[in-house]
Amino acid sequence: MYKNLTIICEKILQYTIIILLSGMVIVVFFNVIGRYFLNAAIAWSEEVSRFMLIWLVFLGAILAYINDEHLGLDIVVKSIPKKAAKVIAVIADLLVLYAITIILKGGYSITMESWDWTSPAAAIPYAYVYLIVPISGAILFLQTILKIIYHIKALFMREASDKVQGKEGVSC
Repeated sequence: MYKNLTIICEKILQYTIIILLSGMVIVVFFNVIGRYFLNAAIAWSEEVSRFMLIWLVFLGAILAYINDEHLGLDIVVKSIPKKAAKVIAVIADLLVLYAITIILKGGYSITMESWDWTSPAAAIPYAYVYLIVPISGAILFLQTILKIIYHIKALFMREASDKVQGKEGVSC
């Protein structure tokens, strides 16, 4: 279940990032062409490309989280017993869940407060820009729940099989 949901989420995110990056490249390219060859810049292009970049960063952060590619210090985790490392993984996941909850609440608040505030050149409500915070927060929340379930299952499933087989150590 964890892998299926993760794969589906990952594919949707990848295609969304491809579309956003392509759109950003097209907008910036046409603005450069217009500015240098036609002496007419597209007024909203800088804002829209910046908004797309913001969405790209948040969506990329989700992909990095799903694939465990965020920067982390694993020196301590590698130097302790495997069972303790698994317990630390669950605790770390719970702390991440708490942080994501704070981000989710703050993102929702700022999105709701900014529907009437529009960007100067593109006249896009800033709520559409900030909407990525609660969206990414919700996806990260779901992914963290799935990781917690996965880590708890790994902790207890392996522990049970070790007792049956008479092993003392627990491996990942």
